[in-house]
Order: sequence, then C-alpha cells, then structure tokens
Amino acid sequence: MATYLEICQNTARECGIAGGADASPKPTAVTGQIGELNRVVNWVATAYKEIQGSRDWRWLRKKFTLNTVDGTKAYAFGSATDVDDSAAITRFRSWDIGDRLNAPKLYLTSAGVGSEVFISYVPWDSFEHLYETGALQTQTSQPIHVTVNNKDELQFGIAPNDIYTFTSYYIRSAQVLAADGDIPEMPVAYHDLIMYQAMYYYGVYESAPEIIMRAEKGMRRLTNQLNMNQATHFRRGRHLA
Repeated sequence: MATYLEICQNTARECGIAGGADASPKPTAVTGQIGELNRVVNWVATAYKEIQGSRDWRWLRKKFTLNTVDGTKAYAFGSATDVDDSAAITRFRSWDIGDRLNAPKLYLTSAGVGSEVFISYVPWDSFEHLYETGALQTQTSQPIHVTVNNKDELQFGIAPNDIYTFTSYYIRSAQVLAADGDIPEMPVAYHDLIMYQAMYYYGVYESAPEIIMRAEKGMRRLTNQLNMNQATHFRRGRHLA
C-alpha cells in the first residue's frame, strides 16, 4: 500500500521533478510545500477525489441501519449508523436502496431480526402520489415502501407506528487525503492510478507530451482493471405498487 506522501514522491519521481529520484525523495511532507512540489501535492489529492467521484465504486458502498421513530416518516443520513464503523454516517454521497439483489429490509425492533421482511423502493414521484395525498399522509403502520425524497432523506410509507430497524446501503463521499500517512481506501492494487492521473495533470500543465503519454497509458490499464474489480454491477429494480 502507499501513503499520501509516498504517492506524491512517486509522482515527482516519475515526472522527473528535481529531487524526485535522489536518495532523499521529495516532497518530504504534504504540507508546507511551495512551487512545483506544492502543485504535485495538490494534484495527487485532486486525482484521488476525481477517481472516487467517477463511479459508485464497491469500496465506497457501505451497509447502514436506521431505527425509525413512531410517527416520523423522513430521516436524514445523520440518523443512520454505518454498520462497519458502528457510528453515525458522516461521509455521505447518496443512498443506494433500490438494488434488486440487495433489497432494503426492515423488522420490528422489539420482535427481533427474526421478523425481518423486505420492503420495496419506490421512486419519489410515484411515492408522493401514493403517500402525500389524502388520508395516508397522517396514518401510521409498518412501512412497506421506502423512497428518497427531494431533501435527499429516506422516507417511509406508511409512516412507522413503532421502532423498526431498517437496513440497506449508501455510497460514501470521497475520502480526502490530508496527512502524510493517510492511506487511500481504494484497493491497494490500484493506488498507482492516483499517481498516473496526477502525472497527467503535470504533463498538461508543463505541456510535456511524453509525460502525458505515459500517464494516459497507465491510466487506461489501471482504470480497466479497477472497473472490472470495483465497478458496481447492480441494477435498480422496478418498484412494486
């Protein structure tokens, strides 16, 4: 695996930046840099953010649980708990609750997980027609549908009449590299993709076609491998209503 600082040093070396190939690699830290080395540090951080934002990668897809409140139908991401972290979600990009192979589930908390059932995802426009008109707006029961409303909140139909435990998935927002020892969460085998993309930025900035060519070749190879290994292949299913 490579740290943020090591990726910056590798980028400087591959670009032929002064000091990048000697016995004391530069930069020596990701903070306090100026000029060319400061640009390298920033390019590496930007490259990783852009890679993360380019797709809904599997390493960013995380399971969460949420406990409903009697009579409350809508919930922001901060109300949900990341299963791996056992803590409230803080890095949030989007909900991923419409998966046919991993449909959202819900159970009455007091009854335990043995009462768990699947519930159906419904797109907001259809959900609004069903549950935001007439008597259903004020009724409560065990929810049978879930959606993402216009505020990017999870919303249940009908509003829950008790505490239920809901389980599904979300996509994390990008990890931001900031300290020397920060390690990218993306799989170790593809860390060099960050370097190649940062090299590409350097090549464009310096009008260096030979750097651009090497960077593009490395980017194509590793992006293809990353797509095969980490791109989500899940399809959203049709809602049941």
